[in-house]
Amino acid sequence: MLTESLAINAERVIMSQKKNMHESFMLGVNHRALILSWSFFVFFVLTLGKYDFSGVIAYAAFPLFVILAGKMPAGAILKRLALLSPFIIMLAVANPFFDRRPLLTIGEITLTAGTVSGLVIVGKSLVLITAIITLSTLVPFYRLCGALRGFRVPEVFITQLMLLYRYSFLLVEEAVSLQKARNIRSFGGNGKEFFTTAKMIGSLLLRTNDRGERIYRGMIARGFNGTVHHGGDEPLKVTDALFVAGSVILFSGFRMIG
Repeated sequence: MLTESLAINAERVIMSQKKNMHESFMLGVNHRALILSWSFFVFFVLTLGKYDFSGVIAYAAFPLFVILAGKMPAGAILKRLALLSPFIIMLAVANPFFDRRPLLTIGEITLTAGTVSGLVIVGKSLVLITAIITLSTLVPFYRLCGALRGFRVPEVFITQLMLLYRYSFLLVEEAVSLQKARNIRSFGGNGKEFFTTAKMIGSLLLRTNDRGERIYRGMIARGFNGTVHHGGDEPLKVTDALFVAGSVILFSGFRMIG
């Protein structure tokens, strides 16, 4: 079931990217301008104060607006956040025990400094992850790599990213193939024990590596020289610069409101 869900989620991600590429209100903005604006957003959120929970709420309005205006699948985004939420909570779960100074009183409830700082950590993480998800929906991965070229990121790093992204789908395909084979050969709960699954995971890695080697040899035979060629990214325009400047002003306004 896990491998089937991985394949379904991967397909949904691709379809949602294609859909939002046509429906997004930011489609005409240069991808490098989008990356710059989101980078400034990450900077502003990360530099929020330790107890500035109101600032976190203010900055949460940005990804929420992008989701609504871009007609993005909110349900799919919430599912991704739900998968990551246990790890986010683990980052802040110890804060209330280390800092027990009273900081805020709401009615008859007194919140300690550790509780507030823990909530800020959780809030920052959720806001930043949501923002990154919206960026990945607005900008397909191959265009993101093209934009990184525009920032003069080393070519070897970009090529590794693109190949890693492509080979991740090979992993999903092989996982689905193994899942189907096991379902055909097993009845009831037989063949789905923990040790059997562990052996399948090892076999999956070997099969994926072997298939990746075959694909790489095919790429070499067709003239691959270590560089993935692309059509190039569009030059930045005045409107793109205005978009980035407007974003910085907006984020500064959020800081003042918070």
